[in-house]
Amino acid sequence: MSYLNVPRLTFSGQFQADPSTVNNDPTHFNNETFETKYQNYGQGQENGWWNPDGTGNWRFIGCKITSVTYQDGTSTDNPLLDPIIGMSVMDTDARTAGKIVDLDTQQQMVSELWGFIVRIVSNEGNTLVKGDYEVAAFTNIWFSRSVDKTADGAAAASYQSIIKNIDWNFGIVNSRYLNELKAVSAKQLSIQFTVDRYNGDNTSAGFTLGRIAGSIGPSSSIEPKHFVLGRQLFPLGKTYNYATALVDEKLKQVVLDFGNALQFNTGGVVKSIVDLHLVIDTNSGKSEGYVDIGKIDYASPDWYMGTSGIFTFPLSDEQLNLATKYPLAITQIITSPKNVFTLETTRTSTAIYAESVDYVCADQFVFRLDPDDNCKVNFHATHLGKALPNAIIQLQDDTKKLLASPPPPVVPVIGVPPILYFSGKKPVEITTDANGKARLEFIAPDPGNPRVYIDGQVYGISYTLSTQKFAKDCNQSNFISLLIYSGAPATEIVLDWDSFIQPIMQQYANLYPLMSKGIFNLADRAVFENNAQILHLVFSKDPEDPNYMPATRDLSKYKKTVILNYLQSIIDNTATENKA
Repeated sequence: MSYLNVPRLTFSGQFQADPSTVNNDPTHFNNETFETKYQNYGQGQENGWWNPDGTGNWRFIGCKITSVTYQDGTSTDNPLLDPIIGMSVMDTDARTAGKIVDLDTQQQMVSELWGFIVRIVSNEGNTLVKGDYEVAAFTNIWFSRSVDKTADGAAAASYQSIIKNIDWNFGIVNSRYLNELKAVSAKQLSIQFTVDRYNGDNTSAGFTLGRIAGSIGPSSSIEPKHFVLGRQLFPLGKTYNYATALVDEKLKQVVLDFGNALQFNTGGVVKSIVDLHLVIDTNSGKSEGYVDIGKIDYASPDWYMGTSGIFTFPLSDEQLNLATKYPLAITQIITSPKNVFTLETTRTSTAIYAESVDYVCADQFVFRLDPDDNCKVNFHATHLGKALPNAIIQLQDDTKKLLASPPPPVVPVIGVPPILYFSGKKPVEITTDANGKARLEFIAPDPGNPRVYIDGQVYGISYTLSTQKFAKDCNQSNFISLLIYSGAPATEIVLDWDSFIQPIMQQYANLYPLMSKGIFNLADRAVFENNAQILHLVFSKDPEDPNYMPATRDLSKYKKTVILNYLQSIIDNTATENKA
């Protein structure tokens, strides 16, 4: 089950993403060459990009529930029929917000949300449902979503994860939807949302805000957390992006997520309205044929924010039978005059989306590892949305390709092979079981310190079914990204401020000036040691805690241990002095 299954809700509003951008440039990590101007607003290597004073916070802003769909497949957007309509989807009610975090300065295309809370809140301010968002990265990013904007403002990407550790407290609200949701999925929920139209203009009142639309539904522990076991629709042109559909055989319907598929223009309105239809592609090779399921009606100005881009199409018995045997597609229908002498017209149907009949995807695709950590990557392979057994998945090191786009950085690219597991000339192969599942498992090596002033090394692994080619047949977002930290040196580490602690703290002070300018300068020994108690607390928290230090989640296990030991020695010495 996923956010496309029933019972589900849709919501929309705004989000805030407030990362510090000083660390967007790899050269800014070099303490010896760092200049104060790198903390200034301005584009390019000589400045701190568009948001050097960022807090790292990530929040829902003004998000409202727009519709619900019940277990029987019926829907409503009327608050008189279900009071949850118009209620809010919010983040934490505490002071500390969730954090948006890049994997690495050389891999910024898989930004994750850490320490994020999701709540459903009544109009009176009561929290009805509350849970923890499991850390996940965005995917399917494209930079031509909003044609009236540029850079990040033109981009869109989607997040999908689960909400866990749920606290249900809606007894005072008579909501059919909430009752049904808890009954079928009390332990965890599925959530997906698309973010776009981000405002990176620091002179604007809407700075760091963007648009968001999403859905929440049931979740099953045996299904993926970060993608839908459904029908994957690939665009056949550059003006569309990936879409997902789910064939619900019980309810005899197809649910289509078109939320991150279309381009938008000024005002967040769809760029152009053309006649699109969801169809079943029964082409046999000898004859062509499409069985029409229904028109994708997105002409209304508020369709996207009102539906989150989700459409439901009923299926007849015949259509359902065909949909389980043949791929889905999306076609554009063009009606044109037959000739200038008659009013008769002709209709041509051109495919603009085709289903990837056989498909494989890694559920978790971003990893932070220390040397000797056991990395486990779980894959699901499908054929027409159902488990594909005995499929061979091929994997290969693609680090050089990852680091070549955007343009090559000036820091060293790679000093050692990323994983001995991938050192052969042929791709590594794993095979799916009877349920279409397979696992890649390997021990993380110690990459050493090839980037000198940046800890560890970032790596990329591409994968595909053996019957496909990655560059030609696969979703290019289906790429495994790893950050493997440097291991501890062979010699014993000395608890020394000048040679060990200070350089780490100086880097944080340089890259996150809001902390060093507005709270306290971690690079100042007196400040650091005078705040040893609170710093020990935040450095020892679980990484998924919103108060975890460092907020960027880029500190290796051994370095964190040394820092905690140093702080503990300060705390112990202070306690001894106070007793004397």
